Parts: sequence; structure tokens; C-alpha cells
Amino acid sequence: MLTIKKLMAAILAFLVSTFNITIGLPGFSDEKLSRTTIEYLNSDAGSADAVITVETTTDGEYKAYWADEDFEKLTFSLGETEIEYSEFATVNTYFGEGSIDLPDYTAIPSGAKNILITLDGEVLETIAIPTEKISERGEKIYSFGSISDLHFNRYELESGDDVAETTFDRALTFFDNAGVTLVAMPGDISTDGEKEAFEAFNTISSKYDFPVYTTTGNHDLHAKYEKENWLKYMNTGAYGEERSEQIINVADNGMDFVYKEAVSGDIFIFLNQTSNNYGLLWNALLEDSQLDWLQSQLEEHADDTVYLFFHTFLNSAKGNPFMGTGNLQNKLGWAYPLFYTTGANDEVRLRELLREYDNVTFFNGHSHWAYHMQAQNPNLNISKNGENGATFVHVSSVSSPRVSADYQILWSGTDPEMSEGYLVEVYENTVVLYGIDFVNGRVLAYATYQSEK
Repeated sequence: MLTIKKLMAAILAFLVSTFNITIGLPGFSDEKLSRTTIEYLNSDAGSADAVITVETTTDGEYKAYWADEDFEKLTFSLGETEIEYSEFATVNTYFGEGSIDLPDYTAIPSGAKNILITLDGEVLETIAIPTEKISERGEKIYSFGSISDLHFNRYELESGDDVAETTFDRALTFFDNAGVTLVAMPGDISTDGEKEAFEAFNTISSKYDFPVYTTTGNHDLHAKYEKENWLKYMNTGAYGEERSEQIINVADNGMDFVYKEAVSGDIFIFLNQTSNNYGLLWNALLEDSQLDWLQSQLEEHADDTVYLFFHTFLNSAKGNPFMGTGNLQNKLGWAYPLFYTTGANDEVRLRELLREYDNVTFFNGHSHWAYHMQAQNPNLNISKNGENGATFVHVSSVSSPRVSADYQILWSGTDPEMSEGYLVEVYENTVVLYGIDFVNGRVLAYATYQSEK
């Protein structure tokens, strides 16, 4: 039997969807009037690719939240606990109007039936999500975590403790509660390739029942790097006598490897940089033999879902090269400068391979840009990067996300107040990436994306 609250919610949802009107909740203030319209840009269920426009009598920062059928803010189930979603959109109004074009891949989470429009914490409007847009993803097959740029020994807390020791353990605990089958990372474990960083990684990751696999990043290849330390302490179960049966291929260099997820058969490829030099056409990050190996793996798994992990992002192939996935350029002209050198032989070949395979999702880290910086580049966190083929994903730093204002020189690090990564849920036809704020234990709805398999 329906409660009165549920009956009222059902009537409101029917009126909104049938007559395309907006109805305020009880307590709506006459002093703060707004009218919000949402124009969906495709018909795909679960996709929040849309333009949101707010017309108002009170200028301010309007936030949109996902809500359930009872008009309560949606929560995310993490094991036996429920955690909050952040806002999924922020609209700043000036002279009575404002709008935002959400990133193309923005997802409507499972369970979302309505939208709340708020100002200063007060709900001003409720909007029903059209029935055809509500996600129907089916049963989750498995999930995995992704974090990047740990940087042991680079950042300290006020107590003098290493930031990475806190952020790494906290993130893995979150993923453990989420029931992931593995955690996959695109590198930068250390500051200078020091043995102690790899030992710390091994000590913390070995406390958990799932494997934690990573590639090298540019910092891992600094002056103190020794390959034998990497092979001894990193990627337990991928190398040597301890090799897991789920590791189905290790390259001749003894570093690059392929992991096959047990439930789904999905493929995870970990491709390691061999250089930390950038900027010149002869500064190769990959050797020819590695690209030969990668090509053979992509050919072999052309009919599988493939997740490829590599540290450094590629510039956008179209338009402003600094506005692809993994980077941004603010209004003062500043961008992260250490990108994969465009036009280098290895860069050209890697780009060509990625262009051939639309079954590949390419995860990178390196720049540390915080997820909300997509306000300066809507392609920052996920896009096709200006080309056909692979989908590109930027993984923020788990130890030190970076931010930059419109007219700021360089950027600001925000450790230890911020720590970000992804929880990735895999369904039969869809992949959902949930941006995670590990400090506050919440899902970043504005960095939650849907990608088709």
C-alpha cells in the first residue's frame, strides 16, 4: 500500500511528465523564484547529455541533484552503507538567467527518478526525469577501482606523515567496501623511483584480497629507479613464480602484461613508459618492441572489452591540442606542459593503434587535474579525444588533485583536502564510471559517466 508521500510523489511525477510543467516542493519561497528547463541532446537511456537553463528572480549558484521517486536526494550503496551523491550540475545565473552544457558522457545514475534544483541549500524546483531516459542497465557483472599519481615521499601532512600512505589505504578501503575485483592504476607511485616507495605500495596493497596493478609513470623512472625493485615489490601476481592464472600474457620486457577478469573475460592491458623525457620528437616514451606487443594484444582481443592503462595522456587530435582528455588550458593560456610529444614516432604509432579499436578504453593519469576542472574543458575527464576509435579517460590524482582558476598562473595543489579516483561498474552493454571523493566518502555526480561497451 502506497504511503501518502509516495502517492503525492507519483501524482507530481505524472503531472510533470504529462504536461511538461515544473512543480515546487512544499516550503517553496516566493522570494526565490526559478524556472529550470532541461534539453536532453540524445534519446539514450541513462544519458544526461543535456543543456540545463535556469531563469530566476534571484541570481546565484543553482545546484542540481539526482533524487529518487520520493524526491529525496539519491544515495549510493557502498556495501551496507549509503553515501551521498554530490550535485551533478552547477548553474550560475547573471541578470536572471544561466545555463550549462553537461559533458557528453554524463550519466543518470540507477535509481534516479527526479531532479532537485537548489539555491543555498533550499529546494526550489523538482523535475521528473522522462521515463525513456531512466537507466535500465541490468545486473552489474563486476566492478573495479582506478586511482593514479600516488607519489610516495612527495607530499607531507602537517603531522609529517606521508600523504600517500593515508590516501592509498583510504582509497583501497573504499574499493574493498565496494566489492571490486581489482584496482588498476596508470602510474606515478613514487617521487624519484625510490625503492622505499615501491615497498610502501607493496605493504599497503598486500592487506587487501584483490590485486592492485599499475604501470610506471614518469616519476617512477627518475634517478633512483631500478627495474629489479619494481619487479620485486610491484604488481604482485603479475611477475615471476607468483604469477596469477589471470595474467595471460607478459611481454618480453618482463614489465608489460595482460590481465583477464575472471567473471566477464574483459581484458586489462598495463603498458609501461620507458622514459621520463618530454618535449622533443626523439623523446620516446615507448619502445618499438612494446608497440609491436601492444598491437598483437589489440589484434588478439579485438572482440573483447579492453581497458588499457598508460601514464601519459595524448593531446587532442582536433581543435586546441591542450583541450583533450587529460588536460586543459585556462583563459591565461596555462596548460599542463608534459604531454606525450605530438608527432614523435611512438606517439604517432600509439595514436594510430587507438584509432583502430573502438573496443578500447584508454586510462591515463599524469596531469593531476581535479574532476571539477571540466568546467574549463568539458572533454577533460572522458571523450574520444577528437578521433574515432578508443575512448579516453583521465584519472585524477589520489594524493594531490590540481586546480587552476581562469586567469591563474600554473596551478594549485590541494593535498590533503582532495583525493579522487573512479569506481567503475561494468554491465552487459554499459560501463559506468563514478568519480569518487575519498576524503568525504561521496560520489561526484558531476564526474559520473556512462560509456557503451
